[in-house]
Amino acid sequence: MNKNTFWLLLSAIIGVQVIGAFAIPLMDIDAAQYASISREMLERNSFLQIFDLGKDYLDKPPMLFWLSALSMKIFGIYDWAYRLPSLIFLGLALFATFQFAKLKYNQTVAYLAVLMLASCQAFFLIAHDVRTDTMLMGWVALSIWLIAKWEDSDHWADFVWAMVAIAGGMMTKGPIALVVPVLAFAPQWFFEKKWVYFFKPIYIVGLLIIGVLLLPMSWGLYQQYDLHPGKLINNIPIESGLKFYYWTQSFGRYTGENYYHEMSYPTFLLENMLWSFLPWIFIFLWAFVAKIGTIVKEGLFKVSVERISFFGFFLTYLVLSRSQAQLPHYIFVVFPLAAI
Repeated sequence: MNKNTFWLLLSAIIGVQVIGAFAIPLMDIDAAQYASISREMLERNSFLQIFDLGKDYLDKPPMLFWLSALSMKIFGIYDWAYRLPSLIFLGLALFATFQFAKLKYNQTVAYLAVLMLASCQAFFLIAHDVRTDTMLMGWVALSIWLIAKWEDSDHWADFVWAMVAIAGGMMTKGPIALVVPVLAFAPQWFFEKKWVYFFKPIYIVGLLIIGVLLLPMSWGLYQQYDLHPGKLINNIPIESGLKFYYWTQSFGRYTGENYYHEMSYPTFLLENMLWSFLPWIFIFLWAFVAKIGTIVKEGLFKVSVERISFFGFFLTYLVLSRSQAQLPHYIFVVFPLAAI
């Protein structure tokens, strides 16, 4: 595929999404609620303590609300102003997908991966029905590309920006933004016997960067909930906002501490990929099985092909599929890896 054809097709796809962003109103429930929270954040000038129609809000981290509130402050209270930051992050997801695929494969693979990602049903959906998963996809794709770039170049700036991206993802939807890159790279390094990558001192710096960037969000949670234990959220007393965000909301879905229980069977996400990754789902399934065949044929420890995208998708799927509460869009975070 040549460059002109790629840009023509991508422009047509993005054009449709932009029209939808400006022409179609927000839909209930999540997108409309998140837009309302962003507007209320702006009107109350309360960026660390979050409220929904005057009541304490404790569900999603604040990054989506921060950036959407900033967009509304600049452009006004419009549906498209709420969507705009997330659309930028979708563009970032496409850019990072291209860069990672080009780094590990070639430019043709990069072109095709970007077009497959941009034209799948899920991408059109989250460009319109903007939730935290829209922005999360951009953060995670960026962190994976930058870690791969750091691995190849050993340039400290790539690592630092990767940690910034992980922190941004954690402020968007919690620890999943850290879990996905770990699941993507750890098996690759293990099977390549790159033991040094498990014990690099720079990881301490990375954790410090993430910790410092999470401080504003953490301080807001502490002020709103930990200083006032027992606040009722969905009729459940909350003793610690910090524990809720960093443990209960994510890991509590596996320990039983989270009160959500829905769609908790292992094939739920795969069944929903049959529509959300259209029209490429059957090509993906064929490629996934072919990748397994390649791994079996050459052996786990004889690595001649890129496996980061495979492990990143497959292991994330296994983790998410064990959750006691699943929704179709939870798997969208690794669709850039599926496209590759």
